[in-house]
Amino acid sequence: HEGSGGRVAVVPGHFPGLGAADRPLTEEVSTVQKSLEQLKQIELAPFFAATGAEEPLARPDGLLVSHIRYRGFQGNIYASTKPVSFDPQALQQLMALPELAPWREDGGLTVADELGVRAVRRFYDPTEQAFNGLRVARDAFVAGNDLLILSHFASTDEWDAHFDNIRTTIAFFREKYATDPTFQAWVDQAVLRILRLKLRLYGEPFTLADVQVDYDAIPEEVGRLTEQVAPIAQAAV
Repeated sequence: HEGSGGRVAVVPGHFPGLGAADRPLTEEVSTVQKSLEQLKQIELAPFFAATGAEEPLARPDGLLVSHIRYRGFQGNIYASTKPVSFDPQALQQLMALPELAPWREDGGLTVADELGVRAVRRFYDPTEQAFNGLRVARDAFVAGNDLLILSHFASTDEWDAHFDNIRTTIAFFREKYATDPTFQAWVDQAVLRILRLKLRLYGEPFTLADVQVDYDAIPEEVGRLTEQVAPIAQAAV
């Protein structure tokens, strides 16, 4: 926040915790065998610390919701959630936790991680022969994600297929918004959070020109704080 002059949204991941995952998302959906109580003690603790920070600049603007499923989430070791990014019950239960609820009510965003990664494609079609981007985006939104990252949004690397899926998904959302009052209310709530964040970041005047980077000033900015990079890296190590 400080480095951007308060003009960049800070969205840490991978919520609700990828540390105990058994495989990378480049392969398939990870499974974490922990209950919610165990997650609260370890994986969720850093998120609680951030969202509950007293200093406004120390609080994140959103959380990146990852494609992780949990076995034993409700205490039953034989039951698994869907990937939290697509599971309305699990995601809403997490957002309702006392440590997160005030942050969420204050406008905190939920951002679905990349919806075209291989983990998602294989979750919806283990054969990887097809990719139903419309269903993927709908499920992620209905689960409670305000922002959807439509990246690698096709079963191939062809850009035409990628953009076709995005156009189809946007058209579906427009039609659903116009015909389904419940869906419309969900969209309005998500858009309100996004607009409030933008206003908080950029203030007035609320115009695109005021937000865009001054390209002529970039050479003067790049490398200006180089002397601070080494201590930060050393502290991180």
